[in-house]
Amino acid sequence: MKIYISTDMEGLPGINSWHQVSDKDPRFLNRYLEETLQWVVDGVKASNQNSNVDQILICDSHALGENISYDFTEYDDRIYLVRGGLRDYYMMAGLDNTFSTVFFVGYHAGVGAIHGIMDHTYSSASVHTMKINGMRMNETLINAAFAGEMGIPVSLVIGDHALVEELRDVLKDTVLIETKKGLSRFAAIMKPKALLRKEVIEGVKTALDRTHDNSIKIYKFTPPYELDIEFNSTEMADQSMLMPGLKRIDGRHVKYTCESYETLLQTMLAVVYTAKIGTEIGK
Repeated sequence: MKIYISTDMEGLPGINSWHQVSDKDPRFLNRYLEETLQWVVDGVKASNQNSNVDQILICDSHALGENISYDFTEYDDRIYLVRGGLRDYYMMAGLDNTFSTVFFVGYHAGVGAIHGIMDHTYSSASVHTMKINGMRMNETLINAAFAGEMGIPVSLVIGDHALVEELRDVLKDTVLIETKKGLSRFAAIMKPKALLRKEVIEGVKTALDRTHDNSIKIYKFTPPYELDIEFNSTEMADQSMLMPGLKRIDGRHVKYTCESYETLLQTMLAVVYTAKIGTEIGK
């Protein structure tokens, strides 16, 4: 059994503002991410499936992907680490159909979620709304559908309360673990560390049992795939039109349609990166 873990930071316990997830504030950077990952690995070790697990691939997926120390691989000899950027499929780099399950750790609610801690969808600077096939997206669902195209279930998601509420009726078989409950975009009630550690360990054990039993429904969309993005301002949409195949709907709104979800994910990433360039024009 191979486990794929994609990590973010905004949904981690103990985190409530941007400076805590950047190298501007070393008091927080890495600390809560690596600690939470330790609990996840502890859960693997304590699970009935531990002897069947031969690889744990962790994809460092916040910002430039330089948040997890290489030294963390010493915590378990089965840990491999994806680090750095830019890279294909970004938050899902290195995933292929040899993996048995996907975990999302430190994920957060989608853009516009009420009381979602640092809510955004792939870009806090550019994206106002993002939909796929008419459904409002967060990063969990976008990435879960990528795994689903390979037939891989998402069995565990660790994130904030607003994210759990977004996923509850969609990923019904997935173990959802809440780290904190938002009071606003930058304030939250944090769970006690000892309680959360226990929940993570038990959640991992349950997630792996469900993976082994094939009891988790695969999450995916039906083609054709339509990506719908509304940007925060018009210059972002202006710049995004450099990407072939995009259709301009109005000043801030673009659409893209294709038959391959892999192509959709790569195009979405390229559009978001390209749109950021637009913010520098006119300064």
